[in-house]
Amino acid sequence: MLVDLWRREVREEGRQDFVPDEGRMRRLLARFDWDTKSRVVDDGGSLAGSVLVMSRPSPDGVLANVYAAGRGDTYGEMVRWGVRFSRAAGASIVQVTVAKGHGEELEGAGLKPVRPWWRMDRSVEAGLPDAVAVPGYRLADAGTIPTSIWADLFNRTFADHWRFVPRAGEEIIAGKTRELCLLAVTSTGNSPVAVTLGEVERYADDPRPQPVGLVSSVGTLPAHRRRGLAAWLVAEVLHRLRGAGARCASLYVDGISPMHAYDVYRRLGFEVAFEAEVWEATYP
Repeated sequence: MLVDLWRREVREEGRQDFVPDEGRMRRLLARFDWDTKSRVVDDGGSLAGSVLVMSRPSPDGVLANVYAAGRGDTYGEMVRWGVRFSRAAGASIVQVTVAKGHGEELEGAGLKPVRPWWRMDRSVEAGLPDAVAVPGYRLADAGTIPTSIWADLFNRTFADHWRFVPRAGEEIIAGKTRELCLLAVTSTGNSPVAVTLGEVERYADDPRPQPVGLVSSVGTLPAHRRRGLAAWLVAEVLHRLRGAGARCASLYVDGISPMHAYDVYRRLGFEVAFEAEVWEATYP
C-alpha cells in the first residue's frame, strides 16, 4: 500500500519524478526505525497518507529529510508531522524536496524554497561521448579499491558542497555493481582523487526508456578540479551503463552549483528533464 501511495505522488500528484525500484527501496528502508520515525493515515482499507523521516549528523547539525505522500489535505498534514517530529528529535535542518510549483502546502509547515534541484537525462543508445583519459591519471573501480578508501575520498571530495553529510564506505557502494563504481587515481602514487557511481534501475510509471542508468556522486578533490576528470568518469560510466543494459541515463544536480557541474553534463549530452526544489527550515 505504501508503494501505491508513492506511485500516486508521481502519476497523479506530480510532486515526485520516480518511485524507487525494489532494490533501492530495500536499501533505503533496511535500517529505518518504523515505530518512531514514521506515520501513516488509514482511511479504511487503504492509505491516505504516509511520512518517513530520515536524519543524519552533518557539519551544520542534524539534517532531517522528510518523505511525505498523501491524498488531498493529508499531504500537508504529513509534512507538518514530519517537520514537528524532526524538530522535536533535535534536527537543526529539515528538508523536503518536491517538484517545482508544488510547494504551496510546505509553507504552512514553516518551510521555504532554498535550492533548485534538477534531473538531467540523456539517451545511451547512440552518440555517447568519448571517454577521454586525463594525462597523469588512470581509472579504477570498486573491484580493485578497498571499501575504506571510498569513505575517505567521498567525504573529502564533497566536504565543501552544500549541506554535505559524511558517509561510511560500505554505504557508498553497498548494493552497487563494482564495475560501475569508478575512481580516477593518480598514475604516480595511486592516490584516488575523483569518483563517479553508476547503477541500473527500473522505475514504475516512468516515461523514460527502461532500465535507467543512474549516475551519482560525481566529484573531484579540490586540488584536482578543472582538469576534465569528472567528464572522463561520467563518459566512461555511460559506456559501462549501456553495456549493463541501460537505455537512458539520468543524474541529479544542484541547480545553483558553484562548481557549475550542470555545464559539464550539458557538454556530455544531458538536458534538464525534471525540475524540483529543496524546501528547508532551520532551527538554532
